[in-house]
Amino acid sequence: MRAISLAIPLAIGGLLFAQTSAPASSPATTPQAHHHARRGMMGRLTAELNLTPDQQTKAHAIFQKARSERKALWPQLRIEREAMLNAVKSDNTAKIDSLSRQNAELNAKVRAIHERSIAEFHAILNSDQKAKFDRRLDAMFGQDRMQARRHHVQGQNGTQN
Repeated sequence: MRAISLAIPLAIGGLLFAQTSAPASSPATTPQAHHHARRGMMGRLTAELNLTPDQQTKAHAIFQKARSERKALWPQLRIEREAMLNAVKSDNTAKIDSLSRQNAELNAKVRAIHERSIAEFHAILNSDQKAKFDRRLDAMFGQDRMQARRHHVQGQNGTQN
């Protein structure tokens, strides 16, 4: 359950900020594709929230800073993923446990960067924009979504509440 509660926001954050960890050969990871996806996210936020030019500039700076901070962690994440794969392939359960703890700490750093950037963005919004954005956040992270997800996973596993 803890893995799901951490994985869902990280996955959503990745989608929200159009970050991928696919191999470099994937067309989705080209600089042009990332630029287009980020511009799309900013375009959607601008349209949905009616951001002013000043807010757009501030939002871009906030998300660029967060992207840079997360990007600095990518090499370490890649190393941990490779180490985990090797531990699994060698049936080394003690190493898997150790790497899982390390990975949880690193993922917590990534999540904190993401959440801080969302809070910084939220702070530049006026009250009407905050109300609209809060509904979006509720839809992404809200209790109803978590309960629906939990019910879906239990259904796949053949268990009931």
